[in-house]
Amino acid sequence: MNDPKDFMAQAKAQMENWTAEMGKMQSKMMEAGAQGQAEMAKQIDTLNDQRKHVEAQMEELGKANMDAAKEMQASVQKMWTDLDAQMKDMQKKFMG
Repeated sequence: MNDPKDFMAQAKAQMENWTAEMGKMQSKMMEAGAQGQAEMAKQIDTLNDQRKHVEAQMEELGKANMDAAKEMQASVQKMWTDLDAQMKDMQKKFMG
């Protein structure tokens, strides 16, 4: 298991990456027709909600003592993996 501080640094960098990618998808969405925009907007909103949830969990992880942090890390890792998979699916679908 990663050291919680290293894990937090990696997670923060990944969150920044996802935020940038979501911005690119939003720009691409503006080029799509009305139906495409509606679909992309819904999916981006869902991703954004999930990203915010992971960020909140990361904050809690940062406040936790070492034992609790290691326990929480597994939960955050699962959310992170799920969000990453959804982000990749959306990139393939909308970004080509």
